[in-house]
Amino acid sequence: READDALENLVDDSRHVLLLYMTDRLWYDQDGTVARLVQAAMDRNITIAMVHEQTPTLGGCPFSTFFQGQTPQVLLQPPYSLYNALAIPLYGSPEHRKVSLRHVLRHMGAVSCDAGLLRRKLQRLRHFMSVARLVRTRAPVESQEDILQRRIRTSKIIRVSSRRRSEGSDLEQSRRQSEGAGAAE
Repeated sequence: READDALENLVDDSRHVLLLYMTDRLWYDQDGTVARLVQAAMDRNITIAMVHEQTPTLGGCPFSTFFQGQTPQVLLQPPYSLYNALAIPLYGSPEHRKVSLRHVLRHMGAVSCDAGLLRRKLQRLRHFMSVARLVRTRAPVESQEDILQRRIRTSKIIRVSSRRRSEGSDLEQSRRQSEGAGAAE
C-alpha cells in the first residue's frame, strides 16, 4: 500500500526516476515494500536508475548475489525483467565515486554543462559586482533637479556669451559704418 501511495500523486507530464540503491540488504525488508515499489514504478513506465554499491563496508556485494534468491522472482521474469537494464557500479575511491555519480545523474536525465561557460559568467558577475561597489563608494549622484538646474545655468551662460558676441559684432559694424560715413564727408 505504501508503494502505491508514494507513486499515486505523481504528475504524468513530468519526468520521474526511481533510484534503486543496490546493497546486500536491498530486498530484506519484511513486508516486501521495495519490491512492490519497483514493480509499481515499472508498471507506470518510470525509469529505474540502479546503482550497485561496490564498497563492502557500505553494503557492497557481488552482483551475482541479487540472482541467488534475494530478488523476488516476479521482478526477474517478464514483463519486468529488472536486471535487463544495466546497473551503474558505485565505486569507493573519491575519484571513481565522482565518475559513478555523474553516470547516475546522466541516467536520471541530467545533461552536462559547459563548465568554461559557467566560469566565464561567474567572472563577469564578479567584475560587475566590483564595479558596482566602486560606483556605490563614489560621491553621491546628482538628483534630477540638480542636473536640470545645472543645464539651465549652462544654457543661460551660453545665451549671454552669444549675445555679447553678437552685440560686439553689431557695435563693430556700427563703428565701421560711422567711420565710413565720416570719411565720405
